[in-house]
Amino acid sequence: MGINKEAIHRIRYAAPLHDIGKIGIPENILLKPGELNPAEWEIMKLHTVIGGRILEKSETDYLKVGETIALTHHEKWNGEGYPKGLRAEEIPIEGRITAIVDVFDALTTKRPYRSPISLNEAFKYIAKKKGIHFDPNVVDAFFGGKEDILSIKRRLKDKDHSLFIRINSGEFSGVLNLAL
Repeated sequence: MGINKEAIHRIRYAAPLHDIGKIGIPENILLKPGELNPAEWEIMKLHTVIGGRILEKSETDYLKVGETIALTHHEKWNGEGYPKGLRAEEIPIEGRITAIVDVFDALTTKRPYRSPISLNEAFKYIAKKKGIHFDPNVVDAFFGGKEDILSIKRRLKDKDHSLFIRINSGEFSGVLNLAL
C-alpha cells in the first residue's frame, strides 16, 4: 500500500489500543450475551470517543497513532460509521487498516453475543463489504496477505476467544493479580 516501515511499525504497536475505551463501558453492556438494544448500542459506540480521550494528550508517537485508531476504527468507507461519519480517505489510514482487522477478529472469534463464523465466511463478508465498509485498497492488501492470515489463525486455533474476552473471563486473573 506504499506505507513506510516506520508508519507500519507504529500501526502494529498502536492497533491493540483500538478498544481501550471499552474500559469506560458498563460491564452489563460490554459482556451482554444477546443483542444490544438501541440505547445500549449508543453507549457501546462511545468506546471510540472514550479511547480517544484516554490517549489524546500523549506526546508519544505510538499513543498518538493509538488515539487516531481508537477514534476511527469504526468509521466506514461509505460514511455510515461512527463516531463522526467520516468517509473514504477522510478516515486516517491507521483507522482503515485496523477496521478490517478488528472485523475479521470479531467474526472469527467467540463473543458473548455469538459464536465465531468460519474463515471462509469471514473472507466472503470482507469481500462483500469492499467499498462499503472497507477501503478497497485495504481489502486488496488484506487478501494479498491471506496466506499469512491463515497461518496466524492456525497457530492460534486453540484460542477461540479474543484476548479481551479471555482477560475479562478471568483466564488471566492470576497474571493480572501479580501486576496489582
